[in-house]
Amino acid sequence: MLRILFLLLLTGCGVGVIAQKTQISGDSLTQTLDKYFMSANQAYKLNGCVLVAQKGNILLNKAYGYANIKSQLYNDTLTRFPILSITKSFTSTTILKLQEEGKLSVKDKLSKYFPDYQYGKKITIENLLTHSSGISNFTDIVGEEDSAIINHPIPKARILETFMTKPLDFEPGSRYSYNNSGYFLLGIIIEKVTGQSYQQIVRKYIFTPLGMSHSGFDFNNLPQNTKAQGYSVFDTFQQKPYKYYDSTYAYSAGSIYSTGGDLYKFAKAIASNKILTPNSWRNAFKPRLNQYGYGWNIGNLFGRDYVSHDGGYPGFMSSFVYFPKEEITIIILNNFGNYGQNVWATGMGVASILFNLPFDFWQRRTEQKVDEATLKQYVGLYKINKKTGLRITYNNGQLHMKGAGNSQAPELPLLSESKHQFFLRDFNTTATFIKDGDSFKFIIHEHGNDSEWKIEK
Repeated sequence: MLRILFLLLLTGCGVGVIAQKTQISGDSLTQTLDKYFMSANQAYKLNGCVLVAQKGNILLNKAYGYANIKSQLYNDTLTRFPILSITKSFTSTTILKLQEEGKLSVKDKLSKYFPDYQYGKKITIENLLTHSSGISNFTDIVGEEDSAIINHPIPKARILETFMTKPLDFEPGSRYSYNNSGYFLLGIIIEKVTGQSYQQIVRKYIFTPLGMSHSGFDFNNLPQNTKAQGYSVFDTFQQKPYKYYDSTYAYSAGSIYSTGGDLYKFAKAIASNKILTPNSWRNAFKPRLNQYGYGWNIGNLFGRDYVSHDGGYPGFMSSFVYFPKEEITIIILNNFGNYGQNVWATGMGVASILFNLPFDFWQRRTEQKVDEATLKQYVGLYKINKKTGLRITYNNGQLHMKGAGNSQAPELPLLSESKHQFFLRDFNTTATFIKDGDSFKFIIHEHGNDSEWKIEK
C-alpha cells in the first residue's frame, strides 16, 4: 500500500500496488539505514538522534545535525531531547504498576481522589488513560501564547483551575478526544496514592530498574552542552530557536526528556514483560476508542502490528514505534518542528527498509511559484479504482489534496516544484500531472512505487 495513502487509511479504502523487493546494492542494513537518515538530514526532514533495533540487536544508534547551531554543537547519542507526549506511556505504565500493587484500580472514579470535582462520579481512571473523559484539554486553554505562564514553574493548582471548573465536552466514555488534562490528573493521582512526587515514582518504577540514567524531567535546567536546542523553523533559509516550556506545565502529560539509548531500554522492558506483568502489558496495548490503549496508539503498518506514541511541540518532535512480533524498535528524536509536523513519514521509510519493501531516499525540495491558470487546470476528482479517489482543489494560490469520501481526512497542500511536479511537505512523495487526452492523470511516486490516478470526467 502506498505510504501517501496513509491519508486514505482514514477513509477505510485500500490501494493495491505491485510491491518490489528493496535493492540495497551490496550495503549492509546498517549502512542503508545510515544513508537513509543522512538523506533525511540533508533534506531538512531530520535533525536529531535515531535508534533502530531488531531482535535485540541495535542496527543503528546515531546522531545527525546540530544540537545548537549558535554554539556549533553537534547532536550525539547522549544528547538529551524532550520526548514530549511519549511521557504518557510512562505515566500509564506507572498507573498499571500501582494497580498491580493494589494501590488503585483503573475502574476507580475520580471522586475517590478529587471529592470536590463535580463530575468525579462520572469519570474513571480508565477514561483518563484512554482520552475518553470529556474533560476540557488545558493545553487548548493555556498554550504557547501564555509564555509568562508556561515558561516558568507553575503550581499544579493553577493548571487545575483552567479545566476543573469547566463543563465536560462530552459524556465520559462516549468518544475519544486527545487530552492532556487527563494525564495531568493521572500524575496527581500517582502522588496521592504513593505520598511521593510523580518524578520520584517514575524513577523508582521505571528509570532506576532499567538503568535509564540519562532521562529526567527538568529539561530547561540541564547543562547547555548536554541537551538539544529546539527550532520552530529549520530549513535552508532560516533556523529559528524556540523557548521550551517548563516541566511543571506539561508534568505527567509531557515533561520527560531522554535519549535513544534510554528509550530502547524501555522498549526491551516491554519485549521481556519487565516492570509490568504480561497481563498488564496486554491491557495497555488493547485498543479502545480510536485505536488508543492505555497510553499507547495501536496500529498496523504494512500488515504488521505495532504500538507507538509520538510527541510534538514547537522546537521538537519525537516518535517511539515497537513491532512486537518482529521485535523491531524505531526511535526518532528531532530538535525542530512545529504544529502540524511529525516524523511519521521518516519512520515509515525505516520500516520499509527493515521489511524489505520499496523505499526512496529523501531529496531536498525547493518550492517554485506556478501561475494560477496552470494550477487550476489540475482541479478535479482523480480515481485509482471505483472506490478510491483523491480530490484536488485550488485555494489561495495553492493546490490541495484530500482523500475523497471522508470529511475527516486531512487536506494536504501540494507544493510546486515545477508546472507539472509537486511534493508534500512532510511526506517523501512526488506527485506529477501528465496530459492524458483532453484532461490529466496524476502519478504519485512514493517509497519506490508509482500509482496512476485518472480524473473522473
